[in-house]
Amino acid sequence: MKKAILKYITGDVTEPQKNTDNEIVIIPHCCNNGTNEKGIGVMGAGVALALRNKWPQVYEQYKKMELEFETGLKERLGDNDYVKIDNHLVVINMIAQNQIMSEDNPYPIKYTALIKCMTKVVDYIRMIQTQTKNPIVIHSPEFGGLRAGGNFEFVKELIREIWLENGINVMIYKFKEK
Repeated sequence: MKKAILKYITGDVTEPQKNTDNEIVIIPHCCNNGTNEKGIGVMGAGVALALRNKWPQVYEQYKKMELEFETGLKERLGDNDYVKIDNHLVVINMIAQNQIMSEDNPYPIKYTALIKCMTKVVDYIRMIQTQTKNPIVIHSPEFGGLRAGGNFEFVKELIREIWLENGINVMIYKFKEK
């Protein structure tokens, strides 16, 4: 297995900076499992909102996922939702956050759920690799930290262990306000 590359760039993950024209871009990001007892989510802030605004089908799939169970997204921690935008772009809603950050919930990130989600991303990429010779690269925002209450330094270690050690190249986007 070739050594994977981790690259940090300043930019907007909704405008992927591809290395080649035929590159398949995978954009995983952290989502919550709803904001109330019915497990209803809104994708109303941060990267989730930016993805929702750029590609409305990302939010539409999130809402469909919510309807699959009577409890909405509540029981979906550790699940992924794969949204194929086109033949070279897939957004992955990783349900790894229990509700949203609040005074009563200062650390909504659930690392066990995040690890499950990230591992499922590897499985998904392996499946795609059986169907194409095109390079597949994860283009990722800094997730699991700011709005999820987690520690992105720890998440970076998970990225190394789960994605890089499985030979998947990763580009981490640091968003710069305009």
